Amino acid sequence: MRFMTPEERKELDLKWLAGLQMHGIKLGLENITELLRKLGNPQRTYPCIHVAGSDGKGSTCEIIASVLEKSGFRVGLYTSPEVLDFRERIAVNGEPISEDREARLCGRLKHECDDMAESGRQCTFFEVTTAMAMMHFRDEKVDIAVFEVGMGGRFDATNVVTPLVSVISNISLEHTEYLGDTIEKIASRRPA
Repeated sequence: MRFMTPEERKELDLKWLAGLQMHGIKLGLENITELLRKLGNPQRTYPCIHVAGSDGKGSTCEIIASVLEKSGFRVGLYTSPEVLDFRERIAVNGEPISEDREARLCGRLKHECDDMAESGRQCTFFEVTTAMAMMHFRDEKVDIAVFEVGMGGRFDATNVVTPLVSVISNISLEHTEYLGDTIEKIASRRPA
């Protein structure tokens, strides 16, 4: 039996993360709540700002994080999707998560997600990346974290945070196949 090198293990863990995209989108807080419980609820170890909306939420998050950082805070920032590289989604004081750190967190999350899958609870890519950000921010001892909502609705995985402040930019018709066909349905979406 041949043992994997650290580089082979890192590549395997990162492939596992990318492979989670095949599970698609699943609205609901059950999986993320259970996963975070298994990880010691890292999202409860620092204050948060939560930003939702259809347009401008990523820019709003960047501005908030920049102002807080310039004010002397150590700031975690979670946004999606990335512009060029996945690691942009998770940053502390403007510095994206390192590839090595990403791989180590993937290894830890894979173990917990495999346990959940055995009981029929398959985590999605967004749930895992959200948990990864929350763990990274805890471990990096941020003073505050800024979270951008993913697709939106009440059951977006980022809604496990208890924010100091919530920001909602404008809401428009988007993701109607998941969130509903009116602004009211989108703003208050419950999982099907």
